Amino acid sequence: MINSKQKQQGVALVISLIILVSLTMIGLTSIQRTTTDLAMAGNQRETGLMFQAAEMGLITAEDFIEASTTNADFDNPALGLFEVRANDPTYFSPNYFDANAWTNASQQAGTSLDAFEQPRYMIEYLGDRSQNPLASINIGGYGTQQTGRIASIYRSTSRGVGLTGNSFRYVQSYFGKDKP
Repeated sequence: MINSKQKQQGVALVISLIILVSLTMIGLTSIQRTTTDLAMAGNQRETGLMFQAAEMGLITAEDFIEASTTNADFDNPALGLFEVRANDPTYFSPNYFDANAWTNASQQAGTSLDAFEQPRYMIEYLGDRSQNPLASINIGGYGTQQTGRIASIYRSTSRGVGLTGNSFRYVQSYFGKDKP
């Protein structure tokens, strides 16, 4: 007669090992997913911070334009102020993707953002709307009626930097102001 207890020896160990391997796989998958979720949340925070910084740069640029009393101020590349000469084939807009352009030829927007560096901006004076083809901006019919006033058109470009200093966000806007 065969003893049934001898047949069952070791089965509990095999089942325990299978359950242990399964739980280990579930644990590793959970850790990997949590790590991915944390990386995505960090990237989302970085993206939001960069955009907010760039927007603050644009607001500061628009404030600078509003405060300026003459368009002659906008011919100082060392300060990030450029005058676009539409009829001059040698004129090139600043290279926005060159890091040196943002340290040497740009304005710093003083903000309280917790970023790697404060946002910076450049302003290009495109000329008066009636005189410069680059300044003749018409988006969806907006601005088609001349009111008899002369509007000066500016293009502001701002760069926001994230917490790490490895990623940047660039935003650009056009701004019109009655000629001083």
